[in-house]
Amino acid sequence: MRKKRLANNTLSSLILQITTIICGFILPKLILSNFGSDVNGLVNSITQFLQIFAFLDLGVGAVFQSSLYKPLADNDIVKISEIYVSGQKFFTRLAEILLGYVIVLIVVYPFIANQNFGFTYTATLIVAMSVSSFAQYYFGMANGLFLTADQRGYIQYNVQIITLILNTLSCYILIYLGASIHIVKMTTSLIYLIRPIVLKVYVDKHYSINKKAVYTDEPIKQKWNGLAQHIASVVLDSTVRLF
Repeated sequence: MRKKRLANNTLSSLILQITTIICGFILPKLILSNFGSDVNGLVNSITQFLQIFAFLDLGVGAVFQSSLYKPLADNDIVKISEIYVSGQKFFTRLAEILLGYVIVLIVVYPFIANQNFGFTYTATLIVAMSVSSFAQYYFGMANGLFLTADQRGYIQYNVQIITLILNTLSCYILIYLGASIHIVKMTTSLIYLIRPIVLKVYVDKHYSINKKAVYTDEPIKQKWNGLAQHIASVVLDSTVRLF
């Protein structure tokens, strides 16, 4: 069973990488050729601002995943539930912080972005592009890491492959029909909402996790070590790029 899961994970991961590369070539070219360099630059800038938020993972995701290995191997449902609940609380807080961050971005960024675009144009584009990110942290991150810890990462990879292809086809059709960049990006966010929803449904159906579990001691023991390592990694990477 483990060898089969390893094979599935490896194959799915490889296909995902190939699909990501292909779609990564198609969509930017479509946006650039149909909406112009100004809109493409605005989309890329907003994407970069939203990606900055990934830093707030603070390495806890990796620690959350590794904390699950032993309980999953021992089929310790109590411990699994405690770790899951603790991790979910952390990612829910991140989602709430992301919401605040997006609100600030909506208020501030339109005034420093390309002045060819009005406040409403830029603000609504930020909203359209941030929907799926919020959903991912709010109820998708913990489930994805949980499945990866249980050697079922292929479930997540397969969903990503399907949504990437579906998104590319949908965007191509919408752009061909003359849809605005806002409709295109909102469609992308709605399609990517499929990912966390499918993962949540799968985990709820195949695992008996007590999502109301109460614990006294923090079940993710190495949380702060993961934080320190993550910050050190970011600082080191930035230093290497600088020099």
